[in-house]
Amino acid sequence: MKKLTIFIVFLLSFFLFSQTTFANSTNQLIMINKATNQLAYYNNGKMVKTFKVATGRQNGFTPEGTFKVVNKIKNRPYYKDNIAGGDPRNPLGDRWLGLNARGTHGTTYAIHGNNNSKSIGTYASAGCIRMYNDEIRWLFDQVKVNTPVVITNTKQSFDTIAAIHGYNVESKLSKVSVSTKSPQPTNTSITINANTSSGKDPLFKYAIYDGSKWTTLKDYSSSKSINWKPTKAGSYKIKVQVKSKKSTKKFDDEKVINYNIFTPASIKSVKTSVVSPQPTNTSISISANSNSNQNNLFKFSVYNGEKWTTIKDFSSATKVNWKPSKAGSYKVKVQTKHKKSKKKFDSEKTIHYHVYDAAKVTSFTTDKTGPSPDNSTIVLTAKSNKDSNNLFKFLVHDGSKWKTIKDFSSTSKVNWKPSKAGTYQLKVQVKHKSSKKTYDQQKEINYVIYKKATIEAVQTDKVSPQFAKANIVVSAKNVNKDHLYKFLIHDGTEWKTVQDYSNQASYNWSPNHDGRYKVKIEVRHKLSKEKYDDFKEVEYYINKPVTLQQLTPTIREHAAGHPLTISAIATGGTELQYKFELLQNSTWVTLRDFDPSNTFEWIPPNESGDYTIRVLVKEKGSPNEFDAVLEQTYSLQ
Repeated sequence: MKKLTIFIVFLLSFFLFSQTTFANSTNQLIMINKATNQLAYYNNGKMVKTFKVATGRQNGFTPEGTFKVVNKIKNRPYYKDNIAGGDPRNPLGDRWLGLNARGTHGTTYAIHGNNNSKSIGTYASAGCIRMYNDEIRWLFDQVKVNTPVVITNTKQSFDTIAAIHGYNVESKLSKVSVSTKSPQPTNTSITINANTSSGKDPLFKYAIYDGSKWTTLKDYSSSKSINWKPTKAGSYKIKVQVKSKKSTKKFDDEKVINYNIFTPASIKSVKTSVVSPQPTNTSISISANSNSNQNNLFKFSVYNGEKWTTIKDFSSATKVNWKPSKAGSYKVKVQTKHKKSKKKFDSEKTIHYHVYDAAKVTSFTTDKTGPSPDNSTIVLTAKSNKDSNNLFKFLVHDGSKWKTIKDFSSTSKVNWKPSKAGTYQLKVQVKHKSSKKTYDQQKEINYVIYKKATIEAVQTDKVSPQFAKANIVVSAKNVNKDHLYKFLIHDGTEWKTVQDYSNQASYNWSPNHDGRYKVKIEVRHKLSKEKYDDFKEVEYYINKPVTLQQLTPTIREHAAGHPLTISAIATGGTELQYKFELLQNSTWVTLRDFDPSNTFEWIPPNESGDYTIRVLVKEKGSPNEFDAVLEQTYSLQ
């Protein structure tokens, strides 16, 4: 009876202490988590320290709930073995923080030191919480009487436990970062990120100082990031303030970082001292003007038709001299950037400049190396001595006659889009605009055009679904002898090539497990350089084997002449059908032919005796007589 009374008192005290929060006059809090054998000490809303502890060697030894420190004792004797307080042998150490746990008054349960430091971090005590002696001495000096103590067993963090028990944990910013490093140009989208190291349900406030005033970007909310897009250049300060949701302070913590914004450089004009065209070896002065020359750097480059060459790399100089020694159609480019810019350049402007010689073809090229598919846009480019007075004519021979793509003009580049397959001749003729010849020079190249491969559909000789190990022939519809075919299977995880490109337009597939598959055929012309010209794919299902698990009812004895509802439980397949049969004189008689319903009501005869019924099941459309069968004998009385 005494044990029962103690147990009831324990339950009541545990319920009361574990269900209530505390009124905390000390603004201190101690928490012990038995799951990790750790103790946390909070003061004024902040976690000050955590310690390793030892708790009860059985889970129920150390009580769980919300208690208080009701006394503080130095050098408490160990009465059981008559060991004086302060004695190195004293298992209580020399500091005692008594708890009012389980209806006691601080003399039974406590946080105390010990004489066995190896036990710390383990489950070793009879109910108290053990600490290292030097650590309990420190804690003893900090903790006030009536400080709440929460003992729990949980995977939650200490901040979460504190918040659950009504303790306001201040939020602390661990880091404020930006998505792009300072400096950045105006109108850059910058993400400001904030992270906390402590606190429950933190709220964040974001503000910007532009040199004259603070502006709130976003008032307190749970957002851990915000976008800022400054439109004006300047030296800014970014401030993030944080406070816990229940905090009464203006803020718990704040961080401020500096950030510089500059106006990106912008080219206004690029000019030359003499207008184009000019003969070779002419001294040409190139000058540039930007939005703020004194803050910007300039780079001058020239393109001679083959490559870009730097005349002068980035510097504060806004002018450079250029003396081309070869004829050609040039591009003169000026790039500018702010001296603080991290970009390759902020702005650029390109002008064309022609330096000429006598008209002559130096090259005739296509942007795509043949062969190419029909209806491809092929850029034909002719290069001459780049005399600005040169004219170009482009022609094509389709096997029967020459046709003009573009008559003489200053354009050295033209688009050609052949619609039919075949072997073509491409030709460019060049002449100076003052020439009286039909042309000064010409150049021809051959080019092959093929018809791009297409695939109409993916075919299978067996309709989906099928079962594992089935032999399924996958083939492309409308096969072409000039096409190559590649077969791929996706098993739900990844694509696998099962037959690489070849002129074989079919593949024998025997899946070894059930699942949802995708079957894909990629096709390309034998001349194609593409990964594929076209593809088609289909989904294909491989079902689990059909099995019959059980027939119900399982009870053998039933009343003769009374209806009996028989149900079959089957697995596998997708659209199962069920057939019910009765054994009569060694012959199976159909009670109900295949139907999607797995239930059948049988009206048994009035005669008593044993009757055997079987159920056959198969996948809809299965060529088999049945995929699974199960029988049950019933005794009618």
